[in-house]
Amino acid sequence: MSSAAPSYDPAVLARVQRLHLKARILTEALLQGDHRSRRVGQAIEFAGYHEYLPGHDLRHLDWRVWGRSDKLVVKTFETETELPVTVVLDLSADLATGAPAVTGLRRLKRLVTGEGTQPSASLPDLDKSKAGFALSLAATLLYYFYLRREPIGLELIAGEGRPIRSIPPRSGRGHLQALLLTLAQARPGGEARLHEALVAVGERSRRRSLVLVLSDGMEEPETWLPAVAAFGRRRTDLRFIHLYDRREWGLELDQAARLYSPETGEEIAVDPAAARTALREVATEYAEEVRRGVTSWGGLYVKGPINEGLEPLVRKVIRGAPASPGGDPFGGEAKG
Repeated sequence: MSSAAPSYDPAVLARVQRLHLKARILTEALLQGDHRSRRVGQAIEFAGYHEYLPGHDLRHLDWRVWGRSDKLVVKTFETETELPVTVVLDLSADLATGAPAVTGLRRLKRLVTGEGTQPSASLPDLDKSKAGFALSLAATLLYYFYLRREPIGLELIAGEGRPIRSIPPRSGRGHLQALLLTLAQARPGGEARLHEALVAVGERSRRRSLVLVLSDGMEEPETWLPAVAAFGRRRTDLRFIHLYDRREWGLELDQAARLYSPETGEEIAVDPAAARTALREVATEYAEEVRRGVTSWGGLYVKGPINEGLEPLVRKVIRGAPASPGGDPFGGEAKG
């Protein structure tokens, strides 16, 4: 008895097409003029010993074995050309912000005063929200490495909708479509619990793989940064892409407002003019704390302001371009 094929909302299928198109257009631009090896990275793995025969490379002789056993043997190696890539996407409720100003203020008014209907649990706008930016970035990175013929996988932290939470790295066009479908159905919600999530992902990561963490890191850094060590123990190339909106961190509001946490609902009254300078200082200090923590535990920190667009950020992630020490999250990197 065969089960019926799952049916999908036409709007979701349209989002899959949009994500695919955005990722393809950007990736083709990134790959223009790229004539390097199709593999992102290679590693040499010790495979064992063979008896020495005339003609073998003397550099591979193991003299310690000869000293212990009086036998001449040569080391053999295997080249690992496959680099599994996993995108870890934080879709906690904090990523739900970043909508256009008018829409955001109306939504905030409804939440604070109770006027009108509550915001619907709709899918995030792919162009006008942090969550939409994160989803588009994830799709682009997955598509890029798919074209490089690397196995690709996806791990979702928090979020709502009907997505599969963990999809191990695999190859194939059908697998890519499954990943895009998962992204198309996901929407922000809940708490990330970064420490727990990163430890779990780190334990599942294959040795010598690439893990790209897309997150706003909006939890106390000391509670989750040690989890980065789980990747280092497995010799994983971890790149933490710190997503944020400069307008939010700079408190660029033109009138007094009541702010709230999308995750906890906690509210606080703020005078933007009075708080702006202090908030910028706190945000800069916080971003530097995250950068120091990620790098000290063996990861690579990449600033991810959504205000600069997808292409520059994707280029930094792929090239492994780190943020300079003391980099200003509101502008360029620090000099020196």
